[in-house]
Amino acid sequence: MSSILNIFVEKKPEYRNEEQKLDKDLHLMLGLQTESRMIHLYQVQGLTDEELSRVEYTVFSESSTDRTSRDTSSFVHQPHFILELLPGQYDQRAKAAEDCIKLILGKFDVEVRYKTVYVFPGTTPENLKKIRSYLLNPVEMREGQVQSHFDSFPQKNMKVEHLEGFRTLTGEDLFTFLHKHSLAMTREDLLLIQNYFIQENREPTITEIKVLDTYWSDHCRHTTFLTHLKDIRIQSGFTPLQKAYDQYLQIRKNLGRENRPVTLMDLATIGAKYLKEQGLAEDLDESEEINACSISRKVRTNEGIKDVLLMFKNETHNHPTEIEPFGGAATCLGGAIRDPLSGRAYVYQGMRITGAADPGKPLKETLPGKLPQRIITRGAAKGFSSYGNQIGLNTGFVEEIYHPGYEAKRMETGAVIASALKENVRRETPQKGDLIILLGGKTGRDGIGGATGSSKGHDASSITESGAEVQKGNAVEERKLQRFFRNEKASRLIRRCNDFGAGGVSVAIGELAESLDIYLHRVPKKYMGLDPTEIAISESQERMAVVIEERDLPDFIRYAQEENLEATVVAVVTDTGRLRMYYDDQVVVDVSRDFIDTNGATSEASVLIELDAKDRSASKEKLTLKEVLAQVSDLNSCSQKGLLENFDTTIGRNSLILPYGGTYQDTKSSGMVSLIPLKNLTSYDASVMTYGFDPLSLEKNPFIGAYDSVVESLAKVVSLGGNPNDVRLSFQEYFRKLGDDPSNWGRPFAALLGALQAQLDFKVPAIGGKDSMSGTFQDLHVPDTLISFAVTTVQKENILHNILSKTDSVLLTLRTPRSEGVYDALVFDENAKLIRKLQEKGYLRSVDTLKKGLFMTLLNMAAGNRIGFRLEALTLHENRRDPGSFVLEVSRKHLSEILSIGHHLLLKVVGATHENKIIEIDGEEIAMEELLERHKAPLAEIFSEYTEEGITLESTYSAKESPVYPSYVEHPKVLIPVFFGTNCELDIEYAFREAGAETDTFVFRNGEKEMKASLEDFAQRIRGSHILMLSGGFSAADEPEGSGKYIANILRNPLVREAIHDLIDNRKGLVLGICNGFQGLVKSGLLPYGRVIEPHEEMPTLTYNTAGKHMSRMARTKVVSRNTPWMNSASLGDVHDVPVSHGEGRFMASEALLKELSDNGQIITQYTNLSGEVTMEGPYNPNGSMWAIEGISSKDGRVFGKMGHTERYQDGLYLNYDGSYYTEMFRSGVDYFRNTDNIEE
Repeated sequence: MSSILNIFVEKKPEYRNEEQKLDKDLHLMLGLQTESRMIHLYQVQGLTDEELSRVEYTVFSESSTDRTSRDTSSFVHQPHFILELLPGQYDQRAKAAEDCIKLILGKFDVEVRYKTVYVFPGTTPENLKKIRSYLLNPVEMREGQVQSHFDSFPQKNMKVEHLEGFRTLTGEDLFTFLHKHSLAMTREDLLLIQNYFIQENREPTITEIKVLDTYWSDHCRHTTFLTHLKDIRIQSGFTPLQKAYDQYLQIRKNLGRENRPVTLMDLATIGAKYLKEQGLAEDLDESEEINACSISRKVRTNEGIKDVLLMFKNETHNHPTEIEPFGGAATCLGGAIRDPLSGRAYVYQGMRITGAADPGKPLKETLPGKLPQRIITRGAAKGFSSYGNQIGLNTGFVEEIYHPGYEAKRMETGAVIASALKENVRRETPQKGDLIILLGGKTGRDGIGGATGSSKGHDASSITESGAEVQKGNAVEERKLQRFFRNEKASRLIRRCNDFGAGGVSVAIGELAESLDIYLHRVPKKYMGLDPTEIAISESQERMAVVIEERDLPDFIRYAQEENLEATVVAVVTDTGRLRMYYDDQVVVDVSRDFIDTNGATSEASVLIELDAKDRSASKEKLTLKEVLAQVSDLNSCSQKGLLENFDTTIGRNSLILPYGGTYQDTKSSGMVSLIPLKNLTSYDASVMTYGFDPLSLEKNPFIGAYDSVVESLAKVVSLGGNPNDVRLSFQEYFRKLGDDPSNWGRPFAALLGALQAQLDFKVPAIGGKDSMSGTFQDLHVPDTLISFAVTTVQKENILHNILSKTDSVLLTLRTPRSEGVYDALVFDENAKLIRKLQEKGYLRSVDTLKKGLFMTLLNMAAGNRIGFRLEALTLHENRRDPGSFVLEVSRKHLSEILSIGHHLLLKVVGATHENKIIEIDGEEIAMEELLERHKAPLAEIFSEYTEEGITLESTYSAKESPVYPSYVEHPKVLIPVFFGTNCELDIEYAFREAGAETDTFVFRNGEKEMKASLEDFAQRIRGSHILMLSGGFSAADEPEGSGKYIANILRNPLVREAIHDLIDNRKGLVLGICNGFQGLVKSGLLPYGRVIEPHEEMPTLTYNTAGKHMSRMARTKVVSRNTPWMNSASLGDVHDVPVSHGEGRFMASEALLKELSDNGQIITQYTNLSGEVTMEGPYNPNGSMWAIEGISSKDGRVFGKMGHTERYQDGLYLNYDGSYYTEMFRSGVDYFRNTDNIEE
């Protein structure tokens, strides 16, 4: 075994953004004044000193931004501590370092460990202890040291234990057994198992017990929702509740279900069954696969009408996120994506709805056994956004809800939507002899016990004892799965598929067929030492279980290899009626399917519903400025734009509505709307997803609160242009641990009754859902939670937005009346029809729901374009939360006609817009900017919205013109490499094809056997191409500790480097890099030098944004030089809007180099403010780039790179943002090769 070499990397002072953020946080939370240092420690085994020196500045550091050392002398005598991830957790940084070393040195036996050294000069031991306690989450990490050896995973006995004496356990011995083996099942479940094995005439193995515990967990089998409810009592004078219950019983009778047990599950699903029976859910796509909600819709495309499956799924990771926020939230999204993905659908947009207690609470108020809310909410946002940004998912809507009850356990919900051509989805029953393939990531100890852990209540020990249950997730690996399933040739081979979610092999594979033989020793493992039980129940992420016919194995493996994916046959379908698992020659599980499908012992409970029937109508007192100011500063009303900026909102070039719209990007949308992407087709129809939920409403009355959740989600669909009658729903239920108290059971029962009544009233079925019934910490409970997710399709020309558009508009309310708290569904439908009619006539300028009340809704609508408004005198009642009603902005000249059309409805003039940026309420005035400042203040320290004072600059104009190509090529060939982490290649392909180019997408394979051939192939393809296009993404997850390194190291390969130089110098071809591709060009030297070079200290860099976070928004850039063919269709001084989404876009260089670039005309585009002035001011300069640089070229103009995603725009997008776009950039690059002076006659 070779020795371990250490390398310590620390940022130069001018690049220490992360340390500054930490110091600010420690001051705010602990009251400490610190000047911290963060040193990145890499420990490397398998390299010589000379080899480590070769990769010092290409892998572990950058010469322009970092200082390195090989010993501890720089910190060992100062107060410090070292933190590292727990053994078995996926470490992206260490893995990326290993991958880069493989590229440069061709060594595949190198191991890297990463640790962070925190240094606090001058800090007392007591304060150092406080800081360590604040930063160290024991579920995620541990304290480390500079050690001379690597810990290895303990080798376990692979002989599976048979539990001798299990069949004779009685009384207290059963409880002891449950506790000893940390089982989530009940004593009754255990007795059922005991009786089964008595009949089998043998003792069980520990694996069988663990597999059954996982299979029967509440997470996997919804045991709480399937509990038989025997004694249902309603003690309330609330008439709608009793009517709904009576109607439920009648529906059960009509459907022939009256002899089946009453359960929460029956209550949650019966609405869809009934509406389907009534012919009102004919688009429901039903199959034995139940991975996600699936509906069939007709979608208009450039090749006619296509039958499309639209799939959607909501998922929670409440327990994991509570104890390890980053990993829990990341895998929440990863798991949600894999559900429709396993249905062979391409997941293209996501929504995040979360619940937290006040994240601004002082640290001292944190409950024992809990992480601070600030750490949970910020860590979860980073985890979810990191995963989504890396996999390339468009996040169309984000909202966090604050309520004291979520201190019991956080709510972390993700909802995703996906599409597939119906003809590409094959669904068949597996047959004897079919093969089960494990596709994707390898298996480790991370995630063991996740299903059972999340099914338990949370207590003070969870944070120290549940670490193995939470995984980090590897979004880059899941991106490869996305690409694989998008290949219709591969997807058509799949008979059935399941994702590896809760339960691992035991459930993911176990659910695929009635009879299975599973070979655990074949399962690819991350490291040696996993015993059969661990392999069976590990929930390691990014894996799929796929059923194919044996004859299709060679083709399937080939398609997987093309996407750089591992595919292994691990099981066979049999006809034994049993689930059997083998490890080498051992049978470790052999259980009958009939027994597994009992789902454990039947539980029973009583239900007592006690609802307050009092009328809680708001006060008739007048709304005053005082109440307005209180509303604006309320935690649940304030701006969350700073949170949203972390999420990529434009990838996929399908966004019809941006999450924040208007010129100032300050009007939050009502939901998410996207064109439906279909491979190689252009679609003209969109999907809409919205949500509805208010914890305060459910807290007061679960029936009305859940009913309102449905209505709110429908009203938002209407406000975005959708037809409520076409909506399909999915619910997310989250309640306290119910126990034996009938009144606890009464709350979800009442809520589900309310949701059922809404489905029946509005004739829209809930076709899916997810329940989580463990929201309890000691005596603290989460608020009753029922979220309604609403999904439909709409023609893109019918999309509406909610931004006040004109200064001469009239403002109207359009109310839906209630009776005993229940909305009138018929009037709601008439209101929706009126909105559609006004849109068709061109009278409607904007519309929104009144979920947050009239004033807060109008303030949001006004913020985007800074349009002032005046309101007539209002009562507090008129300003109430009214999620089923609307506010309309309409044309003044058509007001009389509008009032005439809607004379039979509750349509009322309440105000008007005006030119002044003033808001007036019954004569009281306040400046809009003052209100918006208050509006953004409550979360400013948690999710700071990026603003930075900065001067305006002179534009660096250059009259230099671009080079000319020496011949004519009608369809130049564009090579688009897909590296490990690339995620923008699909958008790039579309953009170039539209421009008339031929595209060649090349997946770089980095396995030990494939890498050399892949490098050779890459170089050869460059020699056969006219354009090398480096797309955006997160190559190697932007690790180790810096973006673009992986790309740069590929470009430095001698074969690749020579091919690139030949392309530029001899064949006069072009190289373009966008975002991550731009980073690769800069770090390889191709920009600005036009050559691939070794790193040196004077090189420029693209480093972390000044904001210290990912920035996603629309930016404006000015063309200041045309010294590249890509700008041939632009004019000097043109200002274009462009989406940006990156964490490392800050261009940094010496003043001397910046002047040289300017003199050479190499600065092509610069960021501007709204007035078109080049600026250092944030957020207009979104990353703090020196000289406001957005894009630069090589001196000859043939290499060009930029941060903005020009490829993400196509005509008709961003309907709530009035921008000007440089749509000709790609055609300009293609036309460079069409030199008409060189066409042969």
